[in-house]
Amino acid sequence: MSKVVVLGATGTIGKVIVKDLAASGVDVIACDLDQARLDELAAWVGKEITTATLNIRDLEAAKDVLRQGKVCVNATNYVFNLDAMKAASSVGVSVLDLGGLFKYTNEQLKLDAQMKEANILSITGMGSDPGTSNVFCRYGVNLLDTAEEIHIRYGSTSSGTTFAFAADTIIDEAVKNAMAVKDGVLVEIPPLADEEFTHFHDALGIQKTYSIIHSELATLPTSFPEVREITYKDTWDPATIEKIKMLEELGLVDTNELEDGTVPRRQIVALLTKVLAKKEKPVWGTDSLLVEIKGKKNGNQTTVRLELLTRYQEEWGVSPTQYATAIPASIVAQMLLKGEITEKGVKPPELCVDPETYISYLKNKNVELYITISETKKQ
Repeated sequence: MSKVVVLGATGTIGKVIVKDLAASGVDVIACDLDQARLDELAAWVGKEITTATLNIRDLEAAKDVLRQGKVCVNATNYVFNLDAMKAASSVGVSVLDLGGLFKYTNEQLKLDAQMKEANILSITGMGSDPGTSNVFCRYGVNLLDTAEEIHIRYGSTSSGTTFAFAADTIIDEAVKNAMAVKDGVLVEIPPLADEEFTHFHDALGIQKTYSIIHSELATLPTSFPEVREITYKDTWDPATIEKIKMLEELGLVDTNELEDGTVPRRQIVALLTKVLAKKEKPVWGTDSLLVEIKGKKNGNQTTVRLELLTRYQEEWGVSPTQYATAIPASIVAQMLLKGEITEKGVKPPELCVDPETYISYLKNKNVELYITISETKKQ
C-alpha cells in the first residue's frame, strides 16, 4: 500500500495535511467522526480522496482502516495519541502525530519496544513545534563541535483572539506549568513565565515571548544530554491571554467533572470554536519559528540560527500557524512512503528525520527559511 491515512482529517490542521498530501500526488484516506464534514473536506481539497468515518478508540474499526495504508498521520487531539499508536502497531503501519504536550509524549516513548516488535516507526510530534523545531535542533547540533544551549521561539504578528489549532491544547499551554533545562537540570516553571523580548526577522520585529509547556522538552534533554540550557517560549496575543486567564479564574477550564457530570473544559472548548470565532475575526500576519543553537566550533563560540517564516495562505484560506503545522506532517509522511526514514520504534523527529533531506522538501513549500551561522573569533 502507498496510501496515507489521516486521522482527525476535518480538523484545523488535519484538513491542511490532507490538502497538501493530495496536492503532492499522494493517495489519502481521510478519517473523522462526521461524514458530512468529510464530504466538505473532499470538495475543498479539489482532488480525489477516500473518506471514512472513524472513532479512533474503536480499535477494530481503526485497524480495518489503517491496514489500507502504509503511513498514518494522527492529527487528532493529543489525548488520542496512544490510541492511534495501538491501532497502528496492530496492523504494522508507521504513525506520526503533532505532539503530546510533554506528558503524553513521555507516555508514548514508553512504547518503543512495542513499536519495534511491530517493525514500525512512531514519530512523536511532527508539526511545526514540535516537529520542524526538533529537526532544526539536529541541524544546528550537527554543525557544532559542542552544543551548549538550545532556544526555541515562536513569534507572530497575527492579532485578535486566535485559535489557530486545537483550543483545548492552547488552553493547556496557558495554564499548565512549563518545562526548561537550566544548568543541565529539567525544571518546572509557571506558565507564561520567564518573559523576554525576542528579536525575530524584520517582518515581525521584537516581541515579548513566554515559557509554555511543550513537547520538545520531553525529548531534547535526552537526545542532546550535553546541552545545559534548553528553553521554549512563544509569543501570545494579549487578548487571548486575557480571555483564557478569565476563564481559568472562573473555573471554566477545569477538567474535573462537576456533581452533575458536566466537565467545564469540555463545554467551554465546544463553545469557543463555534461562538468566539464568529464574534471576533483575527487579522492574520506572519509567523516565525526561530531556533538558536549555541556552542563551540573550532574552539570558537558559534551560534546557528534557523528562522522559518510562514504567511497567510491566500489561495487555501489557511492561517500561518495552520500551514506551518500541517506541512511538516505532510513532508515526513511522504519521506516515510519513499523509504527516506528507516528507523523503528518510538522516535522524536531529531533522532529519525534527516535535516538536510527535510529542509530540501521544506524549501519547495510556501515558506521562507533563513539560516545564519555566526562564529566569534579572537583576533
